Amino acid sequence: MALIIALGDLHGHVEILARLRQVQTQYPEAITVFNGDYIDSYGPNQGFELLEKIHARQLADPQHTVVLMGNHEQAAVNFFTNEQRQAWLTFGGDNTLKTVAASLGGDGSVSQDRQLILAYKPELLAWLRALPLTYTVGKICFVHAGLDLTLADPIRDTSDHDRLWLRANYWYAGSPSFGIFGRNPLPMSIVTGHTANGWISGKYARSEGQVPEDKIKSTDNSIYAIQYPGEFPRYLMDGGAGGNDLQDLGNIGVFDSETGMLIDKFED
Repeated sequence: MALIIALGDLHGHVEILARLRQVQTQYPEAITVFNGDYIDSYGPNQGFELLEKIHARQLADPQHTVVLMGNHEQAAVNFFTNEQRQAWLTFGGDNTLKTVAASLGGDGSVSQDRQLILAYKPELLAWLRALPLTYTVGKICFVHAGLDLTLADPIRDTSDHDRLWLRANYWYAGSPSFGIFGRNPLPMSIVTGHTANGWISGKYARSEGQVPEDKIKSTDNSIYAIQYPGEFPRYLMDGGAGGNDLQDLGNIGVFDSETGMLIDKFED
């Protein structure tokens, strides 16, 4: 049985690593998959500290560490590649830029802070640019935001943009109306994050027989599975970390890659 420990949407909360170490001690042979969004806290900002620790972990144990791109990392890559692409600065990147640059002696100027980080963090930025968007093992596919499940081959043909940004068009893909969860046509589970689980709501098509209760918006960000009878689940993992509470660590799931099923979980 090949086990996978999965977590993502950590948004700079270094404190999650202590919980991760406990899980890794419990499952020492498991591969750890980081599923995107390691930067840009909307509360106290710790810059690139978590990102650098994840990078160091992958360098130390590449056989057991997979790191995927999130939309925040891609936006940062765009900015450091071309200063005119400043979308990153509008959803958390401005504070991250200032925090990282200040630790290097920056003065708060966007242009100068960018140049300073380019000069002092070339290895980290090169690694960031090369992060993959999808990881498939056994009967599980990991991707940050989702797949276009209306395509004949979603894993192969989903656009890079959609892998990083999908929301409703993933949750409700192929359903007869917006707000009704779609089906998973793949012969495997899909694990995503990107949107805090408490924000997601949806109904199940009653024509599909015995289905779970509808999901409503709430403050509950625990791991959730969209699943109709006879299909593999689509696991939603985003535990809502990244705000003012540094003890809000998000979710960690442990999966059996041979069955595609969640077998253990660690949540706030």
